[in-house]
Amino acid sequence: MGWFWLNVPLMLLFFGCCAGIPLWLTLTRWHVEITAKHAEIAAARSEVAAQAIAAQPTAVAQELPVLVGVAGRRQG
Repeated sequence: MGWFWLNVPLMLLFFGCCAGIPLWLTLTRWHVEITAKHAEIAAARSEVAAQAIAAQPTAVAQELPVLVGVAGRRQG
C-alpha cells in the first residue's frame, strides 16, 4: 500500500497540469476573440456610415424637386 502513496504527488502534479493549463489559457486570453469581433462590427458600421454619408447629397438632390413641388402647391 506504501507504493500507492508514493504515486499521489505525481498524480496531483499531472491532475493540476491537466486542469490548470486550460484554465490559465482561458482566463488570460478570453477577451481576444471578443475584441476581434467588436473590431469587425465597428469596421462594418463605419463602412455603412461612410456609404450613407456619400449617398446623402445624391438622395437630397433627387428629392429636392419633389419637396419644392409640394411646398409650391396651394390648398384650394
